[in-house]
Amino acid sequence: MPTSAGGDLGARDRLERAFAREERRGLMLASAIRSAAVAIIIAWLAAVNPLRGWGLAWVLGTAAFFLVTGLAQLALYARRLAPPITPYAFMLVDSLALAAVLLWPNPFAPDPMPPALPLRWASFMYFFLFLMQAAFSFRPRLVLWTGCCGAGAWSLGFLRIAARPESILDVRGETTSLARYLDPNYVSVLKLENELVAFLLVTAGLALLVRRSRALVAERLDAERTRGNLARYFSPKVVDTLAERDEPLGRVRRQSVGVLFADLVGFTTMAEEMTPEQVLTLLRDFHGRMEEEVFRHGGCLEKFIGDALLATFGVPDPGPRDASDTLACARSMRRALEAWNQERIEAGLPALRMGIGIHHGPVVAGDIRSRRSMAFATVGDTTNVTSRLQALTRDLDTGLVASGALVAAVEREAADAEALAGLVARGPHLLRGRDTPIELWTDGAV
Repeated sequence: MPTSAGGDLGARDRLERAFAREERRGLMLASAIRSAAVAIIIAWLAAVNPLRGWGLAWVLGTAAFFLVTGLAQLALYARRLAPPITPYAFMLVDSLALAAVLLWPNPFAPDPMPPALPLRWASFMYFFLFLMQAAFSFRPRLVLWTGCCGAGAWSLGFLRIAARPESILDVRGETTSLARYLDPNYVSVLKLENELVAFLLVTAGLALLVRRSRALVAERLDAERTRGNLARYFSPKVVDTLAERDEPLGRVRRQSVGVLFADLVGFTTMAEEMTPEQVLTLLRDFHGRMEEEVFRHGGCLEKFIGDALLATFGVPDPGPRDASDTLACARSMRRALEAWNQERIEAGLPALRMGIGIHHGPVVAGDIRSRRSMAFATVGDTTNVTSRLQALTRDLDTGLVASGALVAAVEREAADAEALAGLVARGPHLLRGRDTPIELWTDGAV
C-alpha cells in the first residue's frame, strides 16, 4: 500500500533507529563471543605451548591484546559511549594487529623461523572471524570495511616480507623447481592472490546478504504496517488477500454497496450513571461482539463512533451477495445483542437496546489517507440515508429498518426464500433532508 512521504520518512526513521539498536546489540554479542573465545585460546596456549619465559609471555601477550580490544568494545557498546566510527576504528586496529601477530616472528623464540615461512600456513583464515563479527552489526558498510582492512593488512605484511633480500619471490607462480618451492624463504604471489580474491568475494557476498536482510526487514515491516491498517477494516481472511496486492484498496471509485449503521439506544443517559472505566468496558464489549459479526459476514468495519458503528458490504471488491450479507449481518448483530443481554441480566446489569439501519446504493469508496494515517471510507448519499434509517428505529419502535432499495437488491441476488422472512413493509417515508420518500421495511423478529 502506498504511503505518504511524511509517513514514509517517519517509518524509515523508526526503522533506522530499530536497526541501530540491533546493531549495538549485535556488536555487543559479537564482542562478548569473541572475548570468550580469546580467553579460551589464551588458556589453551598457556597449557600446550612448549615455549616458556619471555617466549610464552609474547604469545600470551599478543593473544591478550585481542581480549582487551574485545572487552573494550563490549564496554563501549554496553554503556552507549561508542560513536558511529568506533567499530570501523577497532576493525582497522584489529586487522593490522592480527596481520602483525601472524606474520611477525616471536623475538623470544629459541629458534627463530624464516620470516617468509608463516605465509605458507593457513593463518589468513583467521581474518574470516572478523567478517563474522562485522556481520553481527547488520551494517553492509562495516562488512565491506572489514574486508578491505583484512586484505590491506595482510597485503602490507606480505609486501614487508617479500621486500626482504633473502625472500625468493615467485610473481607468476611459474616455479618448477621443487627445491626452490621448498625453500623456507619462498614467497608466492599466486597464493596471496587466491587468498585475497576468496576473502574479498566472501566479503562482497556477505555485505550483499546483510543488505538484503535489511531490505527484507524493511519490506516485512511495510507489509505488516499495511496488514495492520487493513485489519482495522476487514476480517483476517480478507486482509490476507488484500495484503498481497500492490494497491490493496484500489483507487477511489464509485460502486454499489450495502451499508449498515448501528447505534446503542439510550447510551448517553446510561453512561451518565456509570464510571469512565465501566463506560469503556461496555464499549469494548459492544465493539468486539459487533465487529465479530461484521467480519463473519464479509463486511468492512469502516469506523466506530462511540456507541455507533458503520459497516459496508461489497468493498473493496463487489460480491454476489452484498445486500444479502448486509441483512444477514444486521440480524446476527441483533441475536448477538440478545445473547449479551442474557449475560448482563444474569449479572444484574440492565439490558441494552440497539437500532440498526441498512441500505443499498452507490457510494464513492477509497482510501482518504492523510500525511500520518490511512483511513478507508465510503461517502455519498447512501451512507447518509443509512444513518437516518437508523434514527427512525426509535420512531417506528423497531430494532431494524431496511430500505426498499436493499430489499430489492436482496431479491435480485436470488437469495434463499428465508432471507426476507420477517420483514414487514412500512410504506414510503420521507427522511429528514430529502424531498423524495423511500420505501421502508422493518424486522419484527429478534
